[in-house]
Amino acid sequence: MKKIGALFLSLILAVSVFSGAASAAAKPVSVWMDGAAVQFKQGVPMVENGTTLVPVRPLLEKLGVALNWDAKSQSVMGTKSGLSFALQAGNRTAVVNGVVVSLDVPPRIIRGTTYVPLRFVAEAIGYKVTWDAKNNAVSLTPLGQPGGSTGFLWKAEKNGNTVYLLGSIHVAQAQMYPLRAQIEAAYKASQYLGVEVDLTKTDDESIEKLIADKGMYKDGTTLKDHVSPETYQALVDILKANEMPTNTFDQYEPWVVAQSIPTASEEYQANLGIDAYFMGKAVSDNKLIVPLESAESQLALFDRFSPTLQEEQLQEAINAYSASSSGEMDALTRMWVTGDEDALRALVKASAEDQEYYKALVLDRNLTMSSKIEAYLNDDQNVTRMIIVGALHMLGDDGIITRLKNDGYTVTKL
Repeated sequence: MKKIGALFLSLILAVSVFSGAASAAAKPVSVWMDGAAVQFKQGVPMVENGTTLVPVRPLLEKLGVALNWDAKSQSVMGTKSGLSFALQAGNRTAVVNGVVVSLDVPPRIIRGTTYVPLRFVAEAIGYKVTWDAKNNAVSLTPLGQPGGSTGFLWKAEKNGNTVYLLGSIHVAQAQMYPLRAQIEAAYKASQYLGVEVDLTKTDDESIEKLIADKGMYKDGTTLKDHVSPETYQALVDILKANEMPTNTFDQYEPWVVAQSIPTASEEYQANLGIDAYFMGKAVSDNKLIVPLESAESQLALFDRFSPTLQEEQLQEAINAYSASSSGEMDALTRMWVTGDEDALRALVKASAEDQEYYKALVLDRNLTMSSKIEAYLNDDQNVTRMIIVGALHMLGDDGIITRLKNDGYTVTKL
């Protein structure tokens, strides 16, 4: 659970680890919903570069989606219960619930039939997509929250200043949107947006350089010199299974390797995270983004972990590779969608069981972020700000909300 927990505590780590990966299928697939196969009378599902494409009209009819087709632009727009998406044939850029996303495979028109990416459309309208490799089948299960995802939102006030505090989930699914109206209203009312790391000022190349600087051996040793033979061999077995060179990670420290081993399905993406969503809105609205931390400071936390803790993280990642962490990710997503504070407190408590891990990733950072938030509340600007940090920083004995209340600030749960 340390690996999954870290992804909800470190924004920059989530960005560096998560990217969409397509599910592979070698033969035609069937699509199932409510125990029955979706019937495609014109055209059948097809797989292109690991992405399942299906005829759009029968799929949307089955999902109960209102369809709008623009023949001139060859665009498909669908809406259902406040959820929406827009696609254009041949275009790898799409919009889902107001968020611009990139598609691995664009929609296309084949013999007069428009084919769309199944996972994208289903998740946009609030369905979980499950792939059954044994039967080459896709099942669609309704998810979502009436009125939008609840999340974790508070309002702190003092001296005419207001700070909205949103506990984020750094990696998310498309069906988590829309967000409830109170969250959107808090953003709209704010003059500034505060985040852990300003992703609009970073890029993949700079993050890769930081990881190389913080997480690569420069003393002539390799990973094999720093972990047990059993741990190293287990990693080699994973690399062989994926037809990768057995020395792929030899130059990297265990904490980097641990986060590089895939354990979650491709529906979870950092570019769909709550932080990324609001940073995108802030850029469009010309709203100032203020970072509370930096990418370098976040990665330095992991680099300072003891050799023992780093190997524990790697062992956990290796174990999770076989067991798959998608169930844990689903549970954390459901926690955020429903705003389950009991589940959030339990997760914070579990994180505290390892003192080194908890102090570095939670306690020390909570102190720093709390002091900055209190400074905002005590200044003389009389402005409204929205601060978004990982939800695990909010509650518990050392949480930001707890500290603000103990320090005498008025904090209201919204």
